[in-house]
Amino acid sequence: MYKIVVHPGSAHKDDFLSVSVLLSMLDVKAVYRREATPEDLADPYTYVIDVGMEYDADKHNFDHHQDPALPCAFHLVMKHFGYHERALLMFEWYGHMSMMDVRGPYRTAEYLGVDTSILFAASSPIDGYILSRFSRLQRLRQGDLFYLLMKEFGEDLLAMIGRKMERLERLKSEALVVPVKHLKAIVCAISDDPKLSMDRYLKFLDDKRVAMSITPSARGGGWEMLRIGDNMNVDFRAVADNPQVRFVHANGFVAKTETLLPIEEALQLATQAVFTPDAIAS
Repeated sequence: MYKIVVHPGSAHKDDFLSVSVLLSMLDVKAVYRREATPEDLADPYTYVIDVGMEYDADKHNFDHHQDPALPCAFHLVMKHFGYHERALLMFEWYGHMSMMDVRGPYRTAEYLGVDTSILFAASSPIDGYILSRFSRLQRLRQGDLFYLLMKEFGEDLLAMIGRKMERLERLKSEALVVPVKHLKAIVCAISDDPKLSMDRYLKFLDDKRVAMSITPSARGGGWEMLRIGDNMNVDFRAVADNPQVRFVHANGFVAKTETLLPIEEALQLATQAVFTPDAIAS
C-alpha cells in the first residue's frame, strides 16, 4: 500500500491532477500535504509529488522545480505510467497547462500570442473552488469524500484518453466530409456522445473549408448543425422558419431539427445557411 506526499499551501492543477491520477491507479492509504522528508524521498512506496527537489521515477519522486528543463510534475507522472504521448495528442489543454505551471501565465500568453488578461479571464470558478478545497486539507484517507472525488476524476481522465482515441479512429472511417456550396461539412451519424473527438478529427483533416458539423443532437432526437470556427459565412438563422427546424440559437451558430431527417434533407437545410462572401458584403 502506498502513500503520497504533495506540497502544502496553495494547490495548483499540477499537483491536483498528479494526485488524482495516482489515486486512480494505485492502492493509496493516505495523501499528505506537507514538505517531503529524506525518508519520504528514499521510500519507493511513497510517491513524492511536486515537492522534494528531486526527479527520480524509480524512487517515485516527481518534482521539477530543481530543473527548469523539466515539465510539470503531472507530465512526469503521466510519462512514468505511459500516458503522456496519448494525452498530448488527445487533450488540447494538456501541453499548455505544463507551460503555465513551469513558465507562468505571462510567458504562456506570449507563446500563445494572446494578452495575459485573456488567460485570467478564462479561469474557471469551478477550478478555483476545487483547488481551494484541496489547499485546505492536510491529509486525505481512503473513504474520504474528497479522496473518492479525486480518484474518480483520475479514472475518468485516463479513460477519456482511450475513448477519444477510439472515437477518432471511428470518425476517420465513418464520418463524411461533403461540399456545402463553397464550404464543407462533416456529417457523422454516431449518436453516443456525438461531439467526442470532433476537435481531434478537425485537426486531423486540417481543412479550413470545413465550416460546420452535422451530428445527432445530444438533446433531442434530431440533427444538430453546428458552425465550426465561428465561420461567419454560416448563419443558421436563415432556416429558423423551416418547419423541420425546432431550435436555432439567437446568434445563429447552431440549429437543431425535429427528427433525424434523411441526410440529404439535412444537407439542403445546411446549404440554405451558407452565404457566399459576396452575399454577405451586399
